[in-house]
Amino acid sequence: MKSNRNIFITYTAVLAAILLASCVKDELYNTPHPDSGAVVVTADWSDRNSDADIPQAYILSIDGQEQEVSKETNVLNRLLSAGKYTLAAYNKPDQVTVANGTASVNATSAKHINPTPGYLFASVQDINVVADDTLRVTARMKQLIRRLNLELTATEGDYSRVQSATATLSGVASVADMTTGERSAAAQVTNTFRQDGNKFTLFFRLLGIVTTEAQTLTVDITFNNGDTQQIVSDVTESMKNFNNEAEPIKLKGNLLLPVEATVTGATITGWNEVDGGTGDAN
Repeated sequence: MKSNRNIFITYTAVLAAILLASCVKDELYNTPHPDSGAVVVTADWSDRNSDADIPQAYILSIDGQEQEVSKETNVLNRLLSAGKYTLAAYNKPDQVTVANGTASVNATSAKHINPTPGYLFASVQDINVVADDTLRVTARMKQLIRRLNLELTATEGDYSRVQSATATLSGVASVADMTTGERSAAAQVTNTFRQDGNKFTLFFRLLGIVTTEAQTLTVDITFNNGDTQQIVSDVTESMKNFNNEAEPIKLKGNLLLPVEATVTGATITGWNEVDGGTGDAN
């Protein structure tokens, strides 16, 4: 009888210890991961322009480990030890390569890059992860590629003689630092005008401009008799704030063509910047 009573007392003591331990655990730990921290990231797309869609997928990256996500709010798929980290969020648009914190527009030749890459968004910030807690972070996605529309109106000469026309813009950036936003590695882009009566339109999507370089626009025109003419314009002043905004901009000018075949001297006058709009320079 005494033995059974001792067993009962011992069992009761063990049970009480377990219950006490459970109570202590609940008081000490706020999460199921007391030695690590969780991270929840919400993407803020409010800085994108009216021409850019939210990407269907984008990347969360910490310590070089990438996680593809698609929702506005996502939980990092691994727990982190307490400490400081750099969190990067970015998409991988067409014709853009992202690596080691930089974005590069793909080259089409030794001097030229793709003239119409997809829209790139990025957010880079330092975070402090706390053990036994969940860190909630907002990633404000900055748009790093901007649209430039060009519109030329033939106000003189016979525009029906134009067979084709292209524009080449120099001094554009091929590389951007996603943390600082600094643009570098000057390159050129070329695209072909679409003609509708006396109007000639095209567009570029640019990673930015290199501010230490001049932005020079070269328009090459081929006429239906085989003649060619080249017009060179310095648009540096019009492009000087290109890296500071996201909405499209439009540069407009008057195209003065020769009045008859074999006559040279085509020029562009009256360059000015207007609200960019969308769609009319496709």
